[in-house]
Amino acid sequence: MSVMGVWVVGIVADDTVREARRRFPDEAEAHGTWPGSFVVSGWSEGVEPGASFDGALMRSSRADEIVRFADAIDRARNDAAEVEEFQDHLLHAVPQQESEGLFCAAVPRGDGAAALMWGLGLDTTLQLPGCCGQFLFDAAQVRAALPAAEQALILSPQHRARVAARIRLWLDETADDPNHDVNELIDGPLRVLRHAERAGAGAAGLTLWY
Repeated sequence: MSVMGVWVVGIVADDTVREARRRFPDEAEAHGTWPGSFVVSGWSEGVEPGASFDGALMRSSRADEIVRFADAIDRARNDAAEVEEFQDHLLHAVPQQESEGLFCAAVPRGDGAAALMWGLGLDTTLQLPGCCGQFLFDAAQVRAALPAAEQALILSPQHRARVAARIRLWLDETADDPNHDVNELIDGPLRVLRHAERAGAGAAGLTLWY
């Protein structure tokens, strides 16, 4: 049976953030925090997609790199015992219909957050809020995180083209939906953070598997 990776970024009220932190203190503290032992080996940012794929050996090497990176991202995420209940609590608190306040990337057998991170590269990824697509911010933390998120996700046309090509390569190698909307994957999370800032609200990033 195929699995579905779902990345949700949505606005939440500050009261919801406080309630989540009260009910799930350990999970809330770990959610969106990079572990001190996080290591990604072989994260190559210099090879442009399609430029070095003349033979099967190079294709195999790049596929192996993507798999190693995906495994590292999975290990870095919040995996506390009650994380499923914690994320479910927040999932019911974000908007339940498509709007400025909700971004949702559902990728069959894929991981939208990891695809974006691999597309952006290590240095830029570390500017994104939280860890590996997961975060829980109140309104003040949204305001503090927004400038770095804008710096990471507002791309020049040339840079955006390279990032989009890397994301497509990731999806080709790992997902059952290589035609996923790459532009929305780049633009959606920032749109929600900006909306949260304007609304004086918090925001949550959730990574789920079904």
